[in-house]
Amino acid sequence: MRVKSDKVAVIGAGPMGLAVAYELILKGYKPEIFEADNRLGGMAASFNFDGLEIERYYHFHCLNDYAFFDLLDEIGLKKELRWKKTKMGFFYQNKLYKWGSLSSVLFFNKVSILTRIRYLLHALRCLTKKDWNNLDKISAIDWLKNWLGKEGYNILWEKLFVYKFYNFSGTISAAWIWSRIKRLGRSRKKLIENLGYLNNGSLELINKLEKIIKNNGGVIHLSNPILCINPIKNGGAQLKSFNKTDSYDSVISTIPIPLLTKIFKASRINRRIIKNYEKTISIACACVILKTSKKITTNFWTNINDDRFSIPGIVEMSNLRELNAHIIYVPFYMPTNHPNYLKSNEILIKEAWDCVKAINPNLEDKDLISSCCNRYKYAQPVICTEYKKNLPSQEPFKRIFTVDTTFYYPEDRGISESIGLGRDLVRNNFE
Repeated sequence: MRVKSDKVAVIGAGPMGLAVAYELILKGYKPEIFEADNRLGGMAASFNFDGLEIERYYHFHCLNDYAFFDLLDEIGLKKELRWKKTKMGFFYQNKLYKWGSLSSVLFFNKVSILTRIRYLLHALRCLTKKDWNNLDKISAIDWLKNWLGKEGYNILWEKLFVYKFYNFSGTISAAWIWSRIKRLGRSRKKLIENLGYLNNGSLELINKLEKIIKNNGGVIHLSNPILCINPIKNGGAQLKSFNKTDSYDSVISTIPIPLLTKIFKASRINRRIIKNYEKTISIACACVILKTSKKITTNFWTNINDDRFSIPGIVEMSNLRELNAHIIYVPFYMPTNHPNYLKSNEILIKEAWDCVKAINPNLEDKDLISSCCNRYKYAQPVICTEYKKNLPSQEPFKRIFTVDTTFYYPEDRGISESIGLGRDLVRNNFE
């Protein structure tokens, strides 16, 4: 492998940034990675939670995560991938129902039999539909109401939109929700959901990529956010970070577009270009993690429709991974200017625990062993109708590339999608 002399900077060390750096290594470059956090991984980063190394935000893998599988195979981690049959629940009117299977939908008597049939036909249509371009033009809510009727939407979907997107709910693209339904629907064998995980979680992937990058001459700067990006006429840019200023032949930014917009505003960037980036907005997440002495349910995830809680659902990671502890993720999604985002971690933890106790009335306060709350302002892009045509340029300046999770629309943010987009960008733009 011939070593390339071009200096390449990668901004962001989440799964996409690390995949970009890995692919650059394969092509003979020695990339420099700049990461604002004190650890690698972005939203896939792990932390020590009461003696257990787990992700700050929940992650899982589907049967069709091909870009992820290819990378695992290349770096020798395929043997660490495990699969498990998982279950889903639906908490409604203070009762926990089975959900996600053909029989559970057919026996859910809180909606009419016609609504149940329409729900199943819609799920089937999502699996068979390939061309999503017409869905890009209509709102997800209108699309779901047309398929399920008002009753079906209000009971089965409304809270999921309201407590994830709030005032943006009516603008979300039908193509986006279609891709989510299709991805999970395709992760089934004989109609039973199968989800995957690495033995030691995402940390295993992050550590292996870090080792490969460093062993091949790549450099990683942690706790070193980029402050300014000043384009160079012939290509690339001068970067000013927290403790370094240097010029690079090529720059690849993989951080969230709203965060990049702030950097552009502090740089010598044309205001017209900045306006294109300002159109991209994100929803924040305050993710509560609970460690309990008892299992909450037997489900991996449970959707929630309950006016008492602004929680769209919970994820019981210990029903997927072997963790030797009962671990539950309770995500609160909301715009950063919403009053709920101003609530303290303690208040959100109490609300999460109250919700979990409502789902399983056998729980007592003594069953809560440990808790924490992680926050991220750019957790979920707001995917509006006709989203793709409004995305900013992937190369606003010569040899400056700007991508994040929004650029593989209509697919939702995911480790596999991030890996695929990052590697393809390098393959298509670097010799």
